[in-house]
Amino acid sequence: MKVFIIVLKGANTAFLPCYGNNWTQMPNMNVIAAQSLVLDHYYCSSYDETEIRKVWLKGDFQTPNHLPNNFPHWPQTLKNNGWHTEFIGAEKDSSSLIFASHFTCKTLLKTDSSNPLAYHHAMIESNGFMNHNQNSLTWIEVPSLLPPWDAGKDFLGPVQEELQDYFLNREEIAEDEEFPVPILNPADGFIPKDDKEYLALASGCAAAWAAVDDMLGAMVASIQEKIGEEDFSFIITADRGSATSQHEVFGTKPEWLYREFTHLPFLIYQPKSGKGGQRRMGYFQDVDLAPTLADICGIPYGEYGGRSIMQTKYVEECGRKFAYTHDSRTGSKVIRTSSRAYFLKPSALDKSDPMIKYFVLPDDILEMNDIVKTELGYQEKIVESLMLLEKDGLLAQEKIEALLAT
Repeated sequence: MKVFIIVLKGANTAFLPCYGNNWTQMPNMNVIAAQSLVLDHYYCSSYDETEIRKVWLKGDFQTPNHLPNNFPHWPQTLKNNGWHTEFIGAEKDSSSLIFASHFTCKTLLKTDSSNPLAYHHAMIESNGFMNHNQNSLTWIEVPSLLPPWDAGKDFLGPVQEELQDYFLNREEIAEDEEFPVPILNPADGFIPKDDKEYLALASGCAAAWAAVDDMLGAMVASIQEKIGEEDFSFIITADRGSATSQHEVFGTKPEWLYREFTHLPFLIYQPKSGKGGQRRMGYFQDVDLAPTLADICGIPYGEYGGRSIMQTKYVEECGRKFAYTHDSRTGSKVIRTSSRAYFLKPSALDKSDPMIKYFVLPDDILEMNDIVKTELGYQEKIVESLMLLEKDGLLAQEKIEALLAT
């Protein structure tokens, strides 16, 4: 059994065709998604990179007032059961380096290695990939979707062709006006001054996605060539999202935890599972990764707080009726249900009187129209739910679902 987890750092689902985008150039991802189990609503539970990795390891929420359980983390359990575990990432990534210490061995790429194909080469040279007869799990963290987007230069042509028609059809654009030069190295906090500059930014990011798509296609092709029809799992996800000027924010430093920062891709391509081409509409989070990996690898997973995604059978079936995310840096929190999104952030002037945003979804899927002064009764339920999560983590799940259902 071979398991490969590809973590696309900073991945924003807005650029993915399988999540609704109709102009990015990602043919390999389209094929993979069509044969995968795809989660439509997968969210990180924390926006802090270190906390995210603790959640991955422990299968429980990491909040300011609730620490994950004391059960052994799954890399150790895998090693105890004879599995080889391997980490591949960038040497400059400090949060990932701590996480990498839990694996049997690690490969760290040089800081100047921005080409996603370098991670493909590292994968096919890894011990887990080369050793045909040993169960192995290979975890690969790819930073190529975070600027600078140098790796996307070779893919700019097709991306610009797709954006060209949209660009020329705008009323304010003159017929002979040229498409803007793509922006490949925007500074953190960059704000486009107009639509032209936004398109230049979007084309740079889309080109980086095209380069990552090339890597994903190469990875799957290599695995199929090496392993053939044997049982393997290929998982694509992210640690946290980043904004490309949605809500006038660029980068990974949100003031409010809008969807672009917390809604992440999650696809499981496992040819022998019988789940290819299926989607799940319910809410899943990073707490579900540990039990899912344990389930895939055939080791006990009942001790984890989350739920194995592989045990779900129906489109609407999920581990919970809500998604929760917090940011330790700002103190911001958000809880989402199928109909509402409720944000809470400490006020700079009075910490005891937090700032609040409130949206009705899916009527406002972009989270633009704050209606904080309506439905006060529901707001009170959300506040109580947030307090329960902060204190008890997943132990509060059933209480919260009952609270929100009334």
